[in-house]
Amino acid sequence: MNITQILLGSTAAMLLAALILSYSAMRDGEVEDGYRQTAKELMDENSRLQAELERLRGAAPTAAPTPAEKPDSMTAAELDALKKENKRLQEEKIAAEEKRKQAEAETLAMNERSVGQRDKEARRARLIANAMVMAQVTEVPEDNGVIPFVVINVKHTNVRVGTRLAIRRNTGIVGEVIVTRIDDEAQIADPLPNPVGKIDIKVGDELIVAPL
Repeated sequence: MNITQILLGSTAAMLLAALILSYSAMRDGEVEDGYRQTAKELMDENSRLQAELERLRGAAPTAAPTPAEKPDSMTAAELDALKKENKRLQEEKIAAEEKRKQAEAETLAMNERSVGQRDKEARRARLIANAMVMAQVTEVPEDNGVIPFVVINVKHTNVRVGTRLAIRRNTGIVGEVIVTRIDDEAQIADPLPNPVGKIDIKVGDELIVAPL
């Protein structure tokens, strides 16, 4: 083998090594650039998720997140950390959405119960207002502020001794009495204890059968 062949072989080897190194550097650059691009996308996504989380938690609205700049460098470890942060934020967002849905469902149920209660109260008020007058209070004797009995005027034949009647005033019921005497001399009813306070009976109050 002469000198020329040796030099040509050495030159070829050097060129091949340079080509391999150049290709390796190019691949490394492409990989790092891919890391940087993925990192930028993750940073943008994480900012969006963070803003969404704050909205779901009731924070005041803020301006849309500013797009992130592609980082100058990015290692596989740093990229992995961004991926973990993205996963955490997504899990928190899902949990916040579920919590908000549950709160909305509970609020809706409470509103429906409230509406149902108002409807029930309105229906009861109509029943009270439309109930037939069974008797009417004509006298309210008092003994040191205590009403031992009231004199009534029975207006319906279904009223008997022992009949329990509600005291109607406007569309409400303010108490109850029980009929204790019906004869030619007097028609009497005794007030029943009022669980919400003082017995309140006035002349002119109407006595009805309380609706269920």
